[in-house]
Amino acid sequence: MSEPNHFRPDQAGNLPFTTEVELLLGGISRAMHPDGTLQFTDQNCEPVALYSPRLNEHALEAFCEQHIERYRAHHQKHKTAIQEDETPPIEPFWE
Repeated sequence: MSEPNHFRPDQAGNLPFTTEVELLLGGISRAMHPDGTLQFTDQNCEPVALYSPRLNEHALEAFCEQHIERYRAHHQKHKTAIQEDETPPIEPFWE
């Protein structure tokens, strides 16, 4: 069963890096897990594509800020595919 996704553009001012990563990934939103953690995932593919670790909202924002250049590089490398609504996997760089 997939987790609910949350796209909150109204929080862009409070979570600018989380919002930027969401846009760089082509609109992949954050899945909210039962324990309250959030994670960027594409649940519409098998296996589910992961784009971040599971973190609370503020830790995810800090993670996105710390690794924003990785997400920007991923977007540049896969820009055409992302614009065509594809979700190219990202090489996991977190534990």
